[in-house]
Amino acid sequence: MTRDEFLSKKQPIWTELEEALKRTRRYRTNKLSPSQLDRLGYLYRRVTSDLAVARRDFPDDRCVPYLNALASRAHAGIYQSSPLKRNTIRHFFLAGFPTLFRSNISFITAAFFMFVIGFIAAYWIAFENQGLAEKLAPKPLVEKIHDQEMWTDTPAHARNLFASDVMTNNVGVAFAAFALGITFMVGTTYILALNGVFIGAVAGLCHVHGLALPLWAFVSPHGYVELTTIFIAGGAGLKIGYALITPGLLTRKHALIDAAKVAVQLIGGCVVLLVIAGVIEGFVSPSSLPPIVKIGFGFTTGVLLFCYLFLLGRPKGKPVPTGKTD
Repeated sequence: MTRDEFLSKKQPIWTELEEALKRTRRYRTNKLSPSQLDRLGYLYRRVTSDLAVARRDFPDDRCVPYLNALASRAHAGIYQSSPLKRNTIRHFFLAGFPTLFRSNISFITAAFFMFVIGFIAAYWIAFENQGLAEKLAPKPLVEKIHDQEMWTDTPAHARNLFASDVMTNNVGVAFAAFALGITFMVGTTYILALNGVFIGAVAGLCHVHGLALPLWAFVSPHGYVELTTIFIAGGAGLKIGYALITPGLLTRKHALIDAAKVAVQLIGGCVVLLVIAGVIEGFVSPSSLPPIVKIGFGFTTGVLLFCYLFLLGRPKGKPVPTGKTD
């Protein structure tokens, strides 16, 4: 492609971004509709891609500093208001977080399968080789299972402390899955698979010893929220690792920065969801409610969570293109 062909083909996108930035300066990003925000992000990605091409093919042309300045202005316009600042928390949780979830569903799905593969493998081992499964699970839990007891029976007076411990542990796992993405996805994969193996081994042993119903009655109320949140955090970590492995036309540094901005927002939403899961796990899961009630409660939380993640924040009207470039 010649310089003139490049300019002719790309100029309409640059002009549209210029106009969008004027609206952003006038109304601020928290006043824009979800579809306008999506379009602004799409235009920004197009311009950064064009900038990389221009630097490579036309390094001495004046379009390079122009595109650099335009990309910088767009970056400032898009990220001028953090989702956790300037009274945008409500908008973030009602639209921004579900939109981020859907736009990164491929990474989150990959995190889900990493966990599930470990879970299924350990669950199967519990049936085929109980001794090996017992080595995969913590010894105190194995002893409880052998004694036909559940470690989940928390006295009412201790549930406040239990809920606090659960929240701390879950947040720690989520942040580990996220932060270890910097190891080119290796650390995140390890955390997800390890948790899958641990939970799968415990679940399989409970099944073998006739404790499946008490286990799932305990896990169901909080499990949908907790595990989904772990998958989201793992997806955020995988996004960071993927940016390091395949930066595309961007430098590895800039690809990492762009991925981290999205990943950090995903983690911000995860923290709130983990607090909710911790409260449920501390008070509902160990309660004396009948198993069928607990399982039904968990199913309801799952339906509500998935409706929230998949339905809220969708732009009205025609879908906005966000992926392909010319």
